[in-house]
Amino acid sequence: MAYRVGVDVGGTFTDLALYDTKTGKLEFGKTSSTPQNQSIGVANGIRDLAARLKIPAGEIQFFIHGTTVATNTMLERKGAKTALIVTKGFRDVLEIGKQDRPSLYDWRVRRPDPLVPRHLRFEVTERMLHTGEVLTPLDKMDLAATIEEIRKAEVQAIAVCLLHSYANPAHEKAIGEAIKKAMPDVKLSLSHEVLPEFKEYDRMSTTTINAYVGPVMERYLTRLQKAINDVGVQSDVYIMQSNGGTTSAGHSAERPVQTILSGPAAGVIGSNAIANQAGEMNVISVDMGGTSFDICLAYKGQIRRTKESEIERLTVKVPMVDINTLGAGGGSIAWIDQGGALRVGPRSAGAQPGPACYGRGGTVATVTDANLVLGRLGKDSLLGGTMTLDIELARKAIQDNIAGPLKLGLDEAAEGIIRVVNAGMIKGIRVVSIARGYDPREFALVAFGGAGPVHAAELAFEMDIPRVLVPIAPGVTSAMGLLMADMRHDFVRTVLKPGNEIQPASLTAWYEELEREAIDQMNREKMPEESVTLVRLAEMRYVGQGYEIDTPLPPGKITMQQFAEASQRFHDAHKQRYGYSNPANPVEVVNLRLTAIAATPSPRLEAAPLKGSKDPAKAVKSQRQVYFKGKRSATNVYDRPKLRPGDRLTGPAIVEQLDATTVIWPHQSARVDAYRNIIIEQAAK
Repeated sequence: MAYRVGVDVGGTFTDLALYDTKTGKLEFGKTSSTPQNQSIGVANGIRDLAARLKIPAGEIQFFIHGTTVATNTMLERKGAKTALIVTKGFRDVLEIGKQDRPSLYDWRVRRPDPLVPRHLRFEVTERMLHTGEVLTPLDKMDLAATIEEIRKAEVQAIAVCLLHSYANPAHEKAIGEAIKKAMPDVKLSLSHEVLPEFKEYDRMSTTTINAYVGPVMERYLTRLQKAINDVGVQSDVYIMQSNGGTTSAGHSAERPVQTILSGPAAGVIGSNAIANQAGEMNVISVDMGGTSFDICLAYKGQIRRTKESEIERLTVKVPMVDINTLGAGGGSIAWIDQGGALRVGPRSAGAQPGPACYGRGGTVATVTDANLVLGRLGKDSLLGGTMTLDIELARKAIQDNIAGPLKLGLDEAAEGIIRVVNAGMIKGIRVVSIARGYDPREFALVAFGGAGPVHAAELAFEMDIPRVLVPIAPGVTSAMGLLMADMRHDFVRTVLKPGNEIQPASLTAWYEELEREAIDQMNREKMPEESVTLVRLAEMRYVGQGYEIDTPLPPGKITMQQFAEASQRFHDAHKQRYGYSNPANPVEVVNLRLTAIAATPSPRLEAAPLKGSKDPAKAVKSQRQVYFKGKRSATNVYDRPKLRPGDRLTGPAIVEQLDATTVIWPHQSARVDAYRNIIIEQAAK
């Protein structure tokens, strides 16, 4: 037998998906996360899953991981002591940033501190022009003195970002070689390798982040490789990138900045693939775990991606799935602000101690505690009953922290917590849909994560979203998405020339250079050249504009006619996006981008005949009083593994399974489709 395993580490739980490549069967597992060392939880999960299924861990031939190490390192500011080398006169670019104001009228607003303090930012004498010509040669004596000063500072990582190195990296390469000779054990990040694009601050910020998290990521990946090998898994470690593609651990250690959204990206890949298979091509995916709520939109089957984001208000300019993240999860803490208003999040109880109902010493009220008090979760709802929730501890936490101070009834306070956290999630969904010109009534809401299906039906009702799709294993959809991801790498070259100054032969030569780089990277990851698909894009804009539009270009040798057609596609796209176009304006080519994709064996859900019934009584395992809209209603609790394709449920109803609980409201109905997804549909308001 040959197995592939995907492991996604969340703030509270570590999720596993195991795929048998010969039979096509999928199996799932879940275990508690170990924040002090994530590799311990990963190893525990693999060991438990292999033992339960009675398979030798040595038969797992492929291991892919979604990690939050880079993200947490940034959020907690626990990265390496890092030095930065820049062109003379540019020492403060990292602190000056883009001169934008995060809050326009707030004179008290404070920018985040740069990752590298000023005393660890060093200047060297050199200057490169934007054309790639050398204006001032690199001063070798000055460089030697700078390296000696850095060596005395005992840093763990060095970032190098010289002016216009994207056009000519010769000086950066020379500095890199000198550093390797003098300080071979220091983690080195060169901007022309990390982000060979123009815009100095973006390139400097991204390179600095790469250096800052590099040593932490490298140590973690080393521990992880040893941990899975000790369990018996012989596979190399593969990592999910922020762009939704897979790469090797070695590449992730060199480019950890590309893993900032590793885990959430996997969930989007998995949920979109499941929804597309079920016939839903317009999808808003929501992933609610223990600490966060991640939202992403896919239109006509295409996941929205972006090339720039922020983490802790620091620019990260790498291709990534366009995800809007909120501090709203099952462990989000409810609290009362100075004005007496009820607030929820962004602080979370995490895995340790966790919500009060976990019985691990937590005393604050959380979203999970509120759902338990309202009956939407039962005491045996988590992990198939192997983890018991203590409702009395939940009641005490809500009474002491929320109900008592606000002079509310217990149910009223618990419902208030849910309404507040839902309001924040609705606002987040509006940001990715209505604010960007998409009508949510034309989409399906795909809910996953351990807590997503608990809240999704109510969110959909509030936003007039007609359908909610809950995948077969919502709590481990991100782990399943890891197994559905292709190998993917993105490459870029800055051109910055008007279209009438570019020869098609030059375009072809530039793309061929990027393609050789892409094939070399895929070969290092043991992907045969014939399996690699290369996709070309040119970022175009009108001369004088500050924002670009991606425009497809064909493979092979590019002709004048093909370039003219690409320019016309840009005009059309500009009109669609901004409402106008001006073909008389010259078009400027800013960046050339190449995406290399290699397909990997991917699980696909098998359709089953719809033989269910309108009243699946055999799946009812209990009944309990659940609080909806100010009153409690007798509600059937269904065992999801006993539901068959074709079964129909009438709300209110609760559906429980190993990894998640689905709540169906009184005004809703649900059905199980051929792929065993639960489809919740709205009644008229």
